[in-house]
Amino acid sequence: MWILEKSSIANHSDRVDISCVKSLTTACMLLLTSCAFGSTSNGIVTITAPANGSSVATPVTVTANAVTPPSCSAGISSMGIYSTPSNLLFKTSAASFTKSFILNPGKYTNFVVQEWDKCGGTSKVSINITVTGSLPTPTSVTTWGYGMQRNNVNTNEYMLTPSNVRVATFGKLFSYSVDSYVYGQPLFVPKLVVNGSTHNVVYVATEKNSVYAFDADGGGQLWKRSFGSAIPCANVHGCNVAPTIGITATPVIDTTLGNIYVANRQFNSSTGIYSHTLHSLSLVTGADNPGSPVGITGSVAGTGYDAVNGQVKFNQQTASDRPALLEMNGVVYVAFGSYLDANPYHGWIIGFSASNLSRTIVFNATPNGQRAGIWGPSVLASDGTHLYTGTGNGTWDSGPDWGNSYLKLLPANGTLSMADFFTPFNVSTLILQDRDLGSGMATLLPTFSSSPFPHIMIGAGKEGRIYVVSRDNMGHFNSACDCQIVQSIANAVGVATNTTDLTRNYSTPPYWNGNVYFSGTNDTIKRFHLSTATSKLTTTPSDTSATTYAFPGSNPVVSGNGNGSGILWAIEQGAGVLRAYDATKLTTELYNTTQNAARDALGSAIKFAPPLVVNGKVYVGTRTQLVVYGNR
Repeated sequence: MWILEKSSIANHSDRVDISCVKSLTTACMLLLTSCAFGSTSNGIVTITAPANGSSVATPVTVTANAVTPPSCSAGISSMGIYSTPSNLLFKTSAASFTKSFILNPGKYTNFVVQEWDKCGGTSKVSINITVTGSLPTPTSVTTWGYGMQRNNVNTNEYMLTPSNVRVATFGKLFSYSVDSYVYGQPLFVPKLVVNGSTHNVVYVATEKNSVYAFDADGGGQLWKRSFGSAIPCANVHGCNVAPTIGITATPVIDTTLGNIYVANRQFNSSTGIYSHTLHSLSLVTGADNPGSPVGITGSVAGTGYDAVNGQVKFNQQTASDRPALLEMNGVVYVAFGSYLDANPYHGWIIGFSASNLSRTIVFNATPNGQRAGIWGPSVLASDGTHLYTGTGNGTWDSGPDWGNSYLKLLPANGTLSMADFFTPFNVSTLILQDRDLGSGMATLLPTFSSSPFPHIMIGAGKEGRIYVVSRDNMGHFNSACDCQIVQSIANAVGVATNTTDLTRNYSTPPYWNGNVYFSGTNDTIKRFHLSTATSKLTTTPSDTSATTYAFPGSNPVVSGNGNGSGILWAIEQGAGVLRAYDATKLTTELYNTTQNAARDALGSAIKFAPPLVVNGKVYVGTRTQLVVYGNR
């Protein structure tokens, strides 16, 4: 009924002494006693529940403790659980714990509880259990990054682990053809009744103005909806995006209303008219809801470089909506910049009622100036009350023109009022050298109640400098330095290839379990440790990937079971490779699609686009397909 790991002695070579020998009889008695009560112990680590050899329904409650080893009076440093080899499910600094875990039903023949002591030693106990029952319904993914905070982390992934994401057990399952480039992140709704049957559904949109609903488990296309003619890329400086420009921004889903909201662009070659529209589509049929679509229009008072009679008008031809749509408090927000700085343009945020598509908000980032596009793929976030965004190069005058700044905005009186802001000390240089702050969004981190800065955002722009900013006091502008914010780390992300290099970072960093991950241009993926007591990062990375990612880097995603089983997923765009890493140690690459290229080849990947990891599968949009990976 009990298993005494030989490694528990081998890993404690300093413990094989007279005191250890003298205690052997006592340890054996402890083992026999523990068996009588259904627990398993080696005299140092004891698993009280579940019992060895038992069957237990998920979620599984584990109770364990460790006592001070004879050879280390300093005591226990931490305890952890490996549900399968190489899969660290849980770790705590306590010497005892009781915690429940959702585990994928099946046999766990080597379920390990391990202790690490303060002298560098370790000991572990293994049990054999069978997990029964079924997993909970997977969580919907309704917006870019798994939530309005844009963390790009799924902590409810119970099937994919560092143990089973290996080329022998993981690979391409199937793919669906699409009619053009998929720039947005796929979205997911489980257990939806479509065409009379229940499906897990994955949604993607293309640059040819098409929206698809697919069965997420390989059951085929459920519906497709196409809009008007997409725009020839040369007309809007968009040929570095796709041959035609239609739907670039990731849509947003409202599961309560049953709608998916899609912003698209059209060009009428007969009239020469360009237009932007917002659609509210049924998740079930793809049909437009009553009142849909509506034209995206707007104007603000101002003296900007394209103002006419004191009004700055939304430009249908030059405005480009790459940022993912966001819904907050019943309003769907669409943000705009311009491809390759096609003048004239401004940064716009325009909001519409989710229920009837009436326009409720119009905001311009430079009403008295120029540019300041809101153009990064995820550069619109929310804490549930405020919107946060990052702008690109443009006029900055500390208001009302907000080039190269992080902005905290509050909806009020038909616009967005400035609640707070941060502008880097070298804003003039950033503007002059085309080093947009808003090339990637700062992720909004969870609350750290023990920190003097409990609410922070972390990001980096093209310059490659990491900014840690308090959302409670963003710091405004200091012309001498960025010393008024929580932390600034120069040259942290991306590698400049020459003195005029302008493209070091386009990523939005995921935050998971005390780690922040950046993937810059011509750089490895870097894992920085974050102290939740100070809200500050280590100034150098804890580790990095072996692979260097060329332009534009990647937008990584982390999947995990709570704070365990962490996997970082990244797409190497130029090479067209999906890679998976141990999220606690990026030097360990678990899998990549070249390991069995004949079976798993990804195809032509899309820049800036992250994968979707949910319900045991990885969904990647390419130029011609939605490719799906999982355990085989």
